[in-house]
Amino acid sequence: MSSEKVPEKGSNPDFEPPWFYAADESSLKEGKLLHVEPGGRNVLLLKTEGEIHAFTNVCPHARCPMDRGRLEEFTLSCLCHGRRFDVRTGECLNDSLQLKRYDWKLESGKIGVKIE
Repeated sequence: MSSEKVPEKGSNPDFEPPWFYAADESSLKEGKLLHVEPGGRNVLLLKTEGEIHAFTNVCPHARCPMDRGRLEEFTLSCLCHGRRFDVRTGECLNDSLQLKRYDWKLESGKIGVKIE
């Protein structure tokens, strides 16, 4: 009988709470939106100009899924009502709303997201 621990769905033995495996870096393409669920949370990963960003995948205005939106350079637009967010800060360009940011790290080609 093996004493090796089998990782839970959405986890990776390389990350320990509060860090959770989110995706392989190779699955995150420049300018594309990727919905993941590290630690059971609804998270949006994206990469622009080589920089990775992690946010809640829910628009703070009407709770629409942000992964269905559109990314142009550093602006992420919500599909539902056109709220636009700067992905460098998470700040809304239309009003005072803000996307919740998650800390992330890259280890051995795997992206981990800090869930607290």
